[in-house]
Amino acid sequence: MHIPDGFLTPTVTITTVTVAGAVLANSLKTVNASIKPDQIPLMGLLASFVFLIQLFSFPIPGGTSIHLTGALLISIILGPRAGFIILTVSLLALALLFQHGGVFSLGANVINMAAVGCFVGYALYNLIPGRRGAIILASMISGIVSAALCASELALSGMLELSAGIKTMSFIYGITGLIEGVITLLILEFLLKVKPEILGSET
Repeated sequence: MHIPDGFLTPTVTITTVTVAGAVLANSLKTVNASIKPDQIPLMGLLASFVFLIQLFSFPIPGGTSIHLTGALLISIILGPRAGFIILTVSLLALALLFQHGGVFSLGANVINMAAVGCFVGYALYNLIPGRRGAIILASMISGIVSAALCASELALSGMLELSAGIKTMSFIYGITGLIEGVITLLILEFLLKVKPEILGSET
């Protein structure tokens, strides 16, 4: 759901950049104080993975696009704050190098994908009983929340009608979240078999 430049009003742009910047500053401070040396290479590896999967995006009506994010996967492995940092760096690189999302709309994209995917997704994962069901439902619900936020930002900027935008985008991102949830589950099941200690490195 990369929002391009020119789709958001200055007010929405400034607000989202401010919120995203505050969350990033807090995440950097927390991770810097608690990260273990052996987690740094893993962060780099997961950052490369996230960057790669986000290169493959598909445009949808409303001026945005869909793709997998990897947010819940890296949050389960490293914790939501480290996941948020990784996703933010990936979104910045995608905007600068490949024009996947705008530079000025980066704050909105960070909130919609990184913040919701990592913090909301991870919170739901911990709240919902049953690990397998929790992964799939957390991914799907966080996708719907992301869609609602994205539609709200575009509606506030006069780019679409709110109720129609939320209905359409929530359906699309709910399905996308469901698919990502299944993929996340399969990857985590594989990691539990071959390298279970990775899942104990949460920050």
